[in-house]
Amino acid sequence: MDRGSECTSHQCRARFKSPGVQEREYTPRTWMFLVVWTTGVLVYSNGLTGDFVHDDISAITTNPDVLGTSTVSQVFFNDFWGRSLWDSLSHKSYRPLTTLTFRFNRFMLGFTPVWFHLVNILLHCCVCTLLLLLLQQLHLQHSTVLSAVLIFTTHPVHTEAVTGVVGRADLLACITYLAAIIVYNRAIERHYRNMEAEGDEGEDEGSAKEWNGRRVTLVADPGTAGRAMWSATRRRMTGIVPEGIGVGEEDEGRRGGGGGEWVLVGRTGVLAGVGTMCKEHALTVLLVCAAWDIILHRRSLCRLSARRPLQPLFRRLFCLSAMGVVILLLRLWMLRGSSPVFSDQDNPASFSPSLLTRTLTFWYLPVLNVWVMLYPWRLSHDWQLGSIPLITSLHDARNIASLVFYASLFLLLRAGALAKGSDSRAVLLGLSLLVFSFLPATNLFFPVGFVMAERILYVPSLGYSLLMGVGVSRVGRVRAPCLLLLLLVFSCRTLHRNTDWNTRETLFLAGLRTLPHNAKMHYNFANLQKDLGNLERAKFHYRKAIRLWPGHWSAHNNLGTLLINTSLAERHFQLALKVHPQHSHAYYNLATLRHNLDRKEGRVAEAMALLEECLRYDTTNRDAVSVLSGLYVDAGRLQDAHRLYVALVVARASDPVVHNNYAAFLHRIGHLETALRHYKLALSLDPHQWVALVNTARLMTTLNRHHQAIALYKRALAIAWEAEVGESLGKLYLSTGSLQDSEVVFTIVLKHDPNMLSSVVCLARVNFQQRNYEQSEQLLRQVLLQDPGHQEALLQLSLLYAHTNRTHDALLLAHQAAHNCSRPPTFCAHLHAHHADLLTDRHSTEEAAQSYLLAVELEPTLTHAHVNLGALYHTQGDYGRAWRHYLTAHGQEPSNSLLLENMEKLRRTQQLQHPSGVPHCLNKS
Repeated sequence: MDRGSECTSHQCRARFKSPGVQEREYTPRTWMFLVVWTTGVLVYSNGLTGDFVHDDISAITTNPDVLGTSTVSQVFFNDFWGRSLWDSLSHKSYRPLTTLTFRFNRFMLGFTPVWFHLVNILLHCCVCTLLLLLLQQLHLQHSTVLSAVLIFTTHPVHTEAVTGVVGRADLLACITYLAAIIVYNRAIERHYRNMEAEGDEGEDEGSAKEWNGRRVTLVADPGTAGRAMWSATRRRMTGIVPEGIGVGEEDEGRRGGGGGEWVLVGRTGVLAGVGTMCKEHALTVLLVCAAWDIILHRRSLCRLSARRPLQPLFRRLFCLSAMGVVILLLRLWMLRGSSPVFSDQDNPASFSPSLLTRTLTFWYLPVLNVWVMLYPWRLSHDWQLGSIPLITSLHDARNIASLVFYASLFLLLRAGALAKGSDSRAVLLGLSLLVFSFLPATNLFFPVGFVMAERILYVPSLGYSLLMGVGVSRVGRVRAPCLLLLLLVFSCRTLHRNTDWNTRETLFLAGLRTLPHNAKMHYNFANLQKDLGNLERAKFHYRKAIRLWPGHWSAHNNLGTLLINTSLAERHFQLALKVHPQHSHAYYNLATLRHNLDRKEGRVAEAMALLEECLRYDTTNRDAVSVLSGLYVDAGRLQDAHRLYVALVVARASDPVVHNNYAAFLHRIGHLETALRHYKLALSLDPHQWVALVNTARLMTTLNRHHQAIALYKRALAIAWEAEVGESLGKLYLSTGSLQDSEVVFTIVLKHDPNMLSSVVCLARVNFQQRNYEQSEQLLRQVLLQDPGHQEALLQLSLLYAHTNRTHDALLLAHQAAHNCSRPPTFCAHLHAHHADLLTDRHSTEEAAQSYLLAVELEPTLTHAHVNLGALYHTQGDYGRAWRHYLTAHGQEPSNSLLLENMEKLRRTQQLQHPSGVPHCLNKS
């Protein structure tokens, strides 16, 4: 026998080296698995420290299906990014099993990126292990198997799939891909084992037969292994058993292991379906399985006499086709008749009006993908927007590369079909893996949302690695040095490429170095700089993106949000809408700009119209709903505002932010209990929703549930320290008399933000109530030194002076604070009332009355001012006006003892003056 017929796999346990030699057992090569796992872990170990970058942000960190804010059942009806598949804006990528692994990853190990990266590395090692198992079934030499697997393990093009966390979809799909091929191969083996078990084992021994042009002599051997090998050889010579099937093995089916042939074929379909739920292109494994079955039977298919033995082949192919159709129909059913919407930014060639341009470009893209696998030096996470210029003419030199590539592919296919032995099968299987797994990305059947993506090459590189492994085994004595050099280069490039995925900034900078003419690269880098606060740098790269791609509507929109010049900003928003009339964010930004520019009725109505247009194209835009509902409330359209929020809550019932915003709206219009229910619902969906915690605490304060408010403020501050929230907690402690706790909180607030003057004033109030008058005065003077017109500090210092019998100084400060008040009316009313109190103490009744009148004019519900004003009029004998102010105060505080006493005195005075009856001014009581 030649090398191609040698049995080197651990599954081929029987082999005849020479006549009379008995069966020899081979143990599995454990060291090969150790080498593969060690290599896989080492070349990706420096990627463990990477952060969530690029697509990880939207697929993991902000995805409600991963965060656990949606139910598990919802995962099966949402796309990969957490949006409902039936949403018009959905990407339609359906990978629920991948999303569930992210969710489980977060639940078991937390949200630290290192654990997500570690799982990806382990999955990559599992893929390599399955590839090793599959190649051992081909009866290749160990050196060829190990070469192919190590090339796959270290290949730099895999960094996006392994080091990029969202690449887990490709890893999981590849695991099911290889598992399905292995199971299907076992189904074919099971068929021929069953044939062997049922066949005639009584052939003549010691006979000479012709097998594929070579004379093979089997010497008589009374053992079972000899009879099995003889029957297998006879069947291969007649074309019944395909070359490469180990039918000489002991029949596992008779031992009850692994199930029958059709059970294994069914498992293949199940694995294909599971893989499709990890990533869509896993469905192509059924094509690879069919191709593998045909490869094994290719010689029998050419013989007319072998039709009957090929019936099982045709049945298996029919089963594969039926299962593929079922999976495809289920996938289409999930789309509910809709398809993903892409733009010319995603795939410029598919939007070209020229058939020639589309054809030539699409024929060239596979060539570029293979070139990246052959020469993985220029790698990028994004190949869109001008990265690959379209081929618009037959004279383009890249067409030559396309011709050479497809001619080479045909010659390789022909060589594999004409060759014999295990290498022939390896070449044909490698071509099948390379071609069929890449079919969904070719735009041949439907347009895709990318030009080129390195993670898409993860499964096709299985075929590339197998072809490379066979090729390396053919170079003779220099095989080992060539392989070591190739692995060393690949490993170094992979280790270096891993560092590019450490942060968003390193990834985008690496992309700009590789593709400086990629407009989207500049756009993404500008977004990063905007997030980091580097606004000038962000503007530069937004403008660069627009120069490279004038129709980049998102760049126009984002640049407009950074421009101080409102007319220029408005121009960019309008350009974004001109290119993309359904750009909801541009409508929202333009509406906000118009509303802030001029709040006249006409401009507000225009802003409303723009926001309504925004919600027409994106009904779930939380910001647009929030702003538009606020405008509706200001315009008195409460029902319209409420309808907006109800529709949003229904559409995004699992979004805690939506419930928080709705609760804030209800809080604003006075529906406090309903608001509280939605705040609690938001916190049940996300207990760490910081804004909901703060808003709920404020509502609890309004409802006088101070202990619950304090607990909520503490939870919020434990998540993220915010000086204003700390001040709110300190004020709540102060109002409930917990002076020591209040002092501690205000001290911490001022430690974080020493310039927060309002907290200094509050700390002064604490010292005042603790009778530390000197310390309180010192703090208030410190505030007034920095802001001489600080109204609250003037009021508190005036109260302090009044309390310490420095009435003149108190009156001066009160007068200054009251007559220069620029605060909200309620606070100014308190200032005027305090000023009036001091004037009353100095018996300046006329001036006091004027100040009280200013106070009740600013705040009609200020009971204290009404009571004192009534008392002034009472002492002046103006009983009618006194009684009216008493009645107003009584309506607000019916149990005010001083008020009731004054009213009773006034009633008695009136009765003495009018004994015949109650005067007209008291009839209203």
